[in-house]
Amino acid sequence: MFVGCGEMNKTPSLVHFFGPDGSGKTTHVDILINVLRKEEPRVKKVWLRSPHTLAFLLWRLFVKIGFYRTVSNPFGDFIKLPAVNHKRSLRTIWALMEFFSVLPLIMRIRFFMLRGYKCVAERYILDTVTTIAYFVGDIDFLRSRISRTLYLFIPGDTVFIFLDSDFKTVFKRRAHFYNVDPQQKTRTYGALPKSAVEPQSFIDFQRASYKVLARSFNALVINTPERTIEQTSNEILDYLRRRQ
Repeated sequence: MFVGCGEMNKTPSLVHFFGPDGSGKTTHVDILINVLRKEEPRVKKVWLRSPHTLAFLLWRLFVKIGFYRTVSNPFGDFIKLPAVNHKRSLRTIWALMEFFSVLPLIMRIRFFMLRGYKCVAERYILDTVTTIAYFVGDIDFLRSRISRTLYLFIPGDTVFIFLDSDFKTVFKRRAHFYNVDPQQKTRTYGALPKSAVEPQSFIDFQRASYKVLARSFNALVINTPERTIEQTSNEILDYLRRRQ
């Protein structure tokens, strides 16, 4: 039985989950929302991760003209990424494109908060910053002016929850969820769902980035392979209760 909110007096404006793909964010966001809605009916699930709008269109253009690099997952499937990581000017242009593309989406979420909604984010600004950093190939982007400006849009009472998981566990979880045979080999996305198993380089970069951000934002850190779903959920709810 999951522990309820009980003594929680005030739900924060935002509960910001972050962590590598396959670490359990979707599961625990849904559990938390169901619990919070018993006492706080105006709870909304939000999701935000780059590339956004103009950056996504630019990515498609770069791939079409052959200006890309490739990364692959353990199945041999590959993703084509814009080759913006080689020159400082390109890294800056890409980051600015992402910044101006994501601002309207951030303002939309902030509008919900102004209307009194409490938001639970499966992905939000920390995920956007991490993905931009991966595209430009520079983890120091986390400390850039653009990133620091984006951080300003995070409400002051936000609670941060970092769900971590090693790549081996992520691989097993996602392949099992999508019923993918680990022995299957394909060369392009198609037979394998594109969201099934991310390239290990991306997961490793995410984890390194999220560990830096978890320290900076004083996040609750949970290594999900070491706990059951119920144990993780109860730890999250206990943490939220203590923060009130």
